[in-house]
Amino acid sequence: MSKKFLKVLTMAAASAVVLSGCVGKSDEKASSNTAVDEKANVEITYWNFPQFTKDKEFTKTEDYDAALIKAFQEKYPNIKVNYQKIEFTDGPAKIETAIQSKTAPDVIYDAPGRVIAWASKDLLVPLEDVDKSKLADAAVKASSYDGKLYMYPQGIAPFLMGVNKDLTDKLGVTDLLPLNKEGRNWTVEEYEKFLKAVKEKDSEITPALFYTKSQAGDQGPRAFVSNLYNSWITDKDVTKYTINDENGVKSLEWIKKAYDEGLLGQGVALEAKDALEAFKTGRAASTILFSPGIAASHASGFDYKFLPFPNSSGKATYEYLVAGPAIFDNGDTNKAAAAKKFIDFMINDKDWGKRTLLASGNFSAKVGETGLYDSEELKFAESLTTQYGPYYNTIPGYAKMRPLWFNMVQGVLNGTTTPKDGLDKFVTDANKTIEEAK
Repeated sequence: MSKKFLKVLTMAAASAVVLSGCVGKSDEKASSNTAVDEKANVEITYWNFPQFTKDKEFTKTEDYDAALIKAFQEKYPNIKVNYQKIEFTDGPAKIETAIQSKTAPDVIYDAPGRVIAWASKDLLVPLEDVDKSKLADAAVKASSYDGKLYMYPQGIAPFLMGVNKDLTDKLGVTDLLPLNKEGRNWTVEEYEKFLKAVKEKDSEITPALFYTKSQAGDQGPRAFVSNLYNSWITDKDVTKYTINDENGVKSLEWIKKAYDEGLLGQGVALEAKDALEAFKTGRAASTILFSPGIAASHASGFDYKFLPFPNSSGKATYEYLVAGPAIFDNGDTNKAAAAKKFIDFMINDKDWGKRTLLASGNFSAKVGETGLYDSEELKFAESLTTQYGPYYNTIPGYAKMRPLWFNMVQGVLNGTTTPKDGLDKFVTDANKTIEEAK
């Protein structure tokens, strides 16, 4: 029995029952296979963050979305799409407010971290018609909950490191980079040699900036810690946090030592935007947070190179971005059907599907759809698909884990706790957030 139907019965009985946490579901869920009127006039709402900024014609995301909607409505004149642009700063809060007031959009373009949390609360329409075999397994896993796909993954891209090659050429240390090695892989020892060389050549330039102030861009520091001696934040099945293993402790011990030696800057009170600004302006030779999207906004005007994280095993593992549309279950089968047509258009239309992907700057989540970019660096980043690690951004309690992480690392760098004690406490507290969220 659905929540709304229960509410109707309760009201009929003149009982005051307060129901919360639903998005206006009806007795007949929008996600059912009930036949819909394909020719009925339908209005749907579509919310999007500034995702599509790299189109050659429409460089403002709202202009691109408007063009996308216009093309869709020309093909489906009975479907009207009402659009609202939201910002990364306050957009998440606006979505949650809309959910609580039962005015959630029909379509949202987002990432699994939020989408799967909504799916776990039964707020979304499962995308049962999507052929998952045509999509990258890593993207499908990140976009699914309880065996069902809830976000249609369109774009995917790794988070890795970057270096300002113009600067390293000037300093005479480019030969210490792994640019000519297979996969550009390098060890912790090779990385440390590079950091020391930069510091020796120019003490005013930060070799790399390890930042810890907030959860902004925290995938960079976490992947950095995870990789050095081949550990990971969670187990492979993403059921518990495990970064306090022997290798994780060894990684954080190395970071503390390198930080004290001035090889990783002074980032205990800095966050991702500070690190990226230092890289952009040439005050830092490299960055531990980089991606195709970040490169487009923070690496213009100089020759940059993508770099793997140093890894003692010789091959890095990456956290990665997944992006795509999802559909809120607003209790209307016709709206849900229209929303499915819209997201299928933006991903699979022969003209607008690939164009929308390219406008995001991401790689395709479709199996075999590669080589979309001419850049040598983008081709390299695209080649790392097989090295994606377990996607833990959808683990229960993820949001509450994040402040535990950066507070712990701050304590280690400030010397108020040891790497082992810090990681042991972090894992204990972080695993509690999983249980509390269930």
